[in-house]
Amino acid sequence: MGDLLHIKGGAELDRILQTFSAKVEKNILRGALRAGANVFKREAQALVPRKSGALRASIRVSVGVKKGVILAKIYAGGGGVFYAHMVEGGTKKHLISVQEEEKNVNYRRSLQLGRRVLESMTTINRRVLKIGNTFIGPTVTHPGSKARPFMKPAFDNKSQAAIDAIAEYTRARIAKEARK
Repeated sequence: MGDLLHIKGGAELDRILQTFSAKVEKNILRGALRAGANVFKREAQALVPRKSGALRASIRVSVGVKKGVILAKIYAGGGGVFYAHMVEGGTKKHLISVQEEEKNVNYRRSLQLGRRVLESMTTINRRVLKIGNTFIGPTVTHPGSKARPFMKPAFDNKSQAAIDAIAEYTRARIAKEARK
């Protein structure tokens, strides 16, 4: 996305934050960005095509500092969920085939020939490229899938709510730190 959000009263906020130590200031800003990012995360989870499952659980927030800039990122995927971007953006018609590195070693033939022999496509078809009781061969044409976005709509739907969450968190933390 890369969009920057400008918050009204930023100069005043900066002046207030400067009254705290650098560590406290950084912690307040990190917490505020996490509060805003969690608004997007909850919306994205609600918009995932299936309401349960690995894709929904894979949506997470990361907040950190890089080159002096505090960044919040929202991720979908990882941990075995390789298809998040395919759900979000869809896929075009494409071929799916068994890659050489996915083939198992045929130990019986390897012992007979004295060299490493990989399984034949016939063996693989009996085990891998089968839908129901139908063998589909070493390569199949996938028809593609339509996009079912959940991350971009979350950003579009909840930008103001995220800003509000950032402001609310910041106000509460500043008040808490001021009482110390």
